[in-house]
Amino acid sequence: MFGKSTTEPLERLRVGCKFEVYGTDWEIVAIGEYDWKMDGSSVEYTLSSKGKEAYLEVEIYKGAYEVYFSKAISMDQGDIEEGLEREELYFNGKTYELDEVYEGDFRNLTARSARENLKCFQFYKGDEFVTVELWSDGSFETFLGEEIKAKKIKNLRYE
Repeated sequence: MFGKSTTEPLERLRVGCKFEVYGTDWEIVAIGEYDWKMDGSSVEYTLSSKGKEAYLEVEIYKGAYEVYFSKAISMDQGDIEEGLEREELYFNGKTYELDEVYEGDFRNLTARSARENLKCFQFYKGDEFVTVELWSDGSFETFLGEEIKAKKIKNLRYE
């Protein structure tokens, strides 16, 4: 499941765990949970490495892991709104097509926050995606990422 380094299942990850993805050592610093209502749920791990932040989102779909690795990106709100209307988003010279829309809520399990409602838009170009999260207060967050195989997570350790 994690290459040759371990047989630990993904759902046993916790704050403080360290592992490698694409040759970079990451540490889990927070855990959040998305409840997508009828579409299930997923767990989001906030990762930190040398002052950089990334996210690992894990869900089990039809008995198999779906794993997404992403980083926050900055986009102009006008560009986001226009992209939502057109159902395609332009970023870094690429066009991403709207593929999925989910509604649900999120809560930070580490900080024990209250649930916050959101609508999530997934735009794809090949294996890459841009996620736009529209929160109930009207704010947007955007992420660039890709779906990865669980075996890309290597050298899992609990320190």
